[in-house]
Amino acid sequence: MKRKRKHIPLAEQLAAALSMLLPQALRDEMRRERATAKDVRALFQMDHVVLHAHGGSDKWHNLTPMVRALHREKSKGDTSIAAKSKRIAKKEAMHRARMTETERGLNRVMRMVAAATRKIESRGFDKKHRPMRAR
Repeated sequence: MKRKRKHIPLAEQLAAALSMLLPQALRDEMRRERATAKDVRALFQMDHVVLHAHGGSDKWHNLTPMVRALHREKSKGDTSIAAKSKRIAKKEAMHRARMTETERGLNRVMRMVAAATRKIESRGFDKKHRPMRAR
């Protein structure tokens, strides 16, 4: 009678798949040492393709497994990108709020237009007196 094969746990399957992303030498060493599935999974972190701060989901199609050290480096840049986009969004929201103000916004725009078209005033020197030309 044939013996039934045991079910392979999902954690073991995941560790086997992730190990394929490791360099060959490291993967062979971990196999020789018979590292646990938990040890293999601990080498990785999930990276969001579309940043979570920009509405990226936590579903498989938006995740890429990366070695921890590389992910940490990439995350530093991602954090500054997310912070900058938040700053820009905040400035844009403030700008829109200012532009939609009816009376106050209109007066501010009219003052800016008037200042841009205003003539530059003279400093009040006598324009006919030119002592340097007399020489």
